Amino acid sequence: MQRLSLSCLLALLLSTPLAWSQVPDNAVWIDVRTPSEFAEGRVEGATLIPWDGIETGIRALKLDKDTPIVLYCGSGGRAGRARETLQANGYSQVTNAGGLEEAQALKAASQAED
Repeated sequence: MQRLSLSCLLALLLSTPLAWSQVPDNAVWIDVRTPSEFAEGRVEGATLIPWDGIETGIRALKLDKDTPIVLYCGSGGRAGRARETLQANGYSQVTNAGGLEEAQALKAASQAED
C-alpha cells in the first residue's frame, strides 16, 4: 500500500465545496507566515498577520465577525491553528486554504469564474 504524499493529501482536502465554488469577492486573504516568507511571495492582495499574532492582527482590521476570511501559510498547519483561534473568537466564515501554492490556485480559479 502506498502512502499519500503531503501534497496529495492537501489536494484531497482542497477538493471541498469551497475549492469548487467561488470565493466571495469580499473575502479577506490573510497570509499567516513570517514576514520573510511573505516577502518571497504571496497571494495578490493578501494581508500579512503571522499566525502567532492573529488575534491582535485581526482586531486591527476591524472586520465583521461574518466576513469571509481565507487563511494560508506554507503547508496549512499554521493556517489551521489561526483558523481555530479566529473561530474561538467568533469569526464564522474562516477557511484554511492550505499552503501558498494551493491558495494561489484557489484565488486564480475564483477570479476565473468572475
